[in-house]
Amino acid sequence: MSHHYIKYSSLCYHYPGGAEALKDINLTVTQGERIALLGLNGSGKSTLLQLTDALIFPTSGEVNIGGLKSEKKTAGEIRRNVGLVFQNPDDMLFMPTIYEDVAFGPRNMMLPEEEVDRRVRDAVREVGLEGMEDRGVFQLSGGEKRRAAIAAVLAMEPSILLLDEPSANLDARARKKLIKLLSGFKHTIILATHDLDMARRLCERAVILQEGRIIADDNFEKIYHDKNLLKESGIL
Repeated sequence: MSHHYIKYSSLCYHYPGGAEALKDINLTVTQGERIALLGLNGSGKSTLLQLTDALIFPTSGEVNIGGLKSEKKTAGEIRRNVGLVFQNPDDMLFMPTIYEDVAFGPRNMMLPEEEVDRRVRDAVREVGLEGMEDRGVFQLSGGEKRRAAIAAVLAMEPSILLLDEPSANLDARARKKLIKLLSGFKHTIILATHDLDMARRLCERAVILQEGRIIADDNFEKIYHDKNLLKESGIL
């Protein structure tokens, strides 16, 4: 990959049953941008993140990640550079301990065990779970699970970080820690969220989806203060 831009061109996606989830999405994300993806449930936010991580593929149009068109033969390389944190951390944590969960991705990359260990230690320290590597998921709070899921993605050392409702079900303290953690990520972030305050703290640009279409794409502050737009799109 060259520069880690993302370009969506005339992107459409239909669910297997035929329902249209995304319609003619045209959007470019440049390297290092932080974008808030806003919209009601069912507007297409999660689908767009899954397409970006090459978990699913366009029905028509194209997703291009740093010069690579997303398709089955490029999916592995794309996923090495794009990390997706799911809304429910339990969907990502399935190994006996935090260490094993965080090590899973780097080991699948066939890295030497010494490098796997370095990445695990660095990622666990970065999310504030140092010293808890041997704990099982059942011993973790909701906030700790979220941070462990993020550590599992950070250990892959992605250049693009995708987050699906990362503050959902977190208490105020855990949410504050999460915002601080994400503020330190140096690369591209796309944050799908209903949490306008969190998005405002982290993102300089906002994109609003409504019924699978982009209805707004602008500076975050401009969109944040457009109360009519936010009400019309169901965000307020």
